[in-house]
Amino acid sequence: MDWSDVFGILGVVANAVWPLIKRRKYLLTGQVLACILMFIHFSLLGAYTGAAVMATAGIQAALAIPLESHPKFKSVYLTSLLLTPVVAWISWHGLPSAFSTLALVFFSLGNLQVNTKHLRILLLCCLFCWIGHNLLISSYPALLSNAIALCTSLYGLSRELINRNVMQSVEGETDRTI
Repeated sequence: MDWSDVFGILGVVANAVWPLIKRRKYLLTGQVLACILMFIHFSLLGAYTGAAVMATAGIQAALAIPLESHPKFKSVYLTSLLLTPVVAWISWHGLPSAFSTLALVFFSLGNLQVNTKHLRILLLCCLFCWIGHNLLISSYPALLSNAIALCTSLYGLSRELINRNVMQSVEGETDRTI
């Protein structure tokens, strides 16, 4: 086992956990950790667009944390979106780069959302793009990470949708009794 596998496996663990986190702030913190680990993994594999996208995504996830409590911070986050075309242009390596760039677009748009349901839906789109990237570069730890993150993300989204529906039914019943 080489170092790229070690960091890939640690990234798998981080990517399996963060979609299960309920609070947005901690979910984003988990993303930052996962991005750092996968940045190292992709760098060691020589997948430089993937590494650059992970670095950018980690920065953007960190910048997205204060959006909920400090809405004026949105302009700083929106400025960070300019990194997406720059990273794509500098690190372009064909089709894998297209998938990782699309993943970054969905990731950036997702983390801009304060509503966690919308965030989770856009992050699912991001995951599908990463699956395409990781198939093309033959990163098995990253594909495993994607598969687990896909399962936990679907679970997190379904849990949120079920909780919302339950809350709406309770509120509807309360309105009818008043």
